[in-house]
Amino acid sequence: MAADAVVAPVPGITDTVLLGILIVLALALVYLIVREIRIMKTANRTIELELEKDKLKLLQQHEASKMFPFTRFSPEQTAAIRQVEDENTALETNIFARENLLEKQLTRLENMVKTRKLDHLLNHVQEQEKKVK
Repeated sequence: MAADAVVAPVPGITDTVLLGILIVLALALVYLIVREIRIMKTANRTIELELEKDKLKLLQQHEASKMFPFTRFSPEQTAAIRQVEDENTALETNIFARENLLEKQLTRLENMVKTRKLDHLLNHVQEQEKKVK
C-alpha cells in the first residue's frame, strides 16, 4: 500500500506565479526607464533656460554699457554726431543712385552692342546668300 500512496504536490512557485512576478518586474523596469527619460528632458530644458537667462543678462549689460558714454556728451556734441550721420546717409544714397545709374547705362550699352552685332551678322548672312544664288 505504500506504493499506492498519492504524492501531494509541493507547495511552491507555479508557472503562473512566476509569470506574474516577471510581468511586475518588467513593468517596474519600464516605469524606471520612462522616469529617467523624463528627468533627462527636464534637466536639459532647465539648463537651456538658465543659458538663455545668462544671455539675456549679458545683452542687458552690453546695452547698458553702450548707452552710458552718450549720456556724457553735451547737446552740441550729439547734434554734431547726428549731422555727420545725416551727411553719411545722404552720401550713401547718392553713391547708391550713381552706381544704379551706371549699371543701367552699362546694361543699355551692352544691349546696343549686341543689337549692332546681330544686325551686322544678319547683313553678312544676307550677303553670303546673295553670293550663293
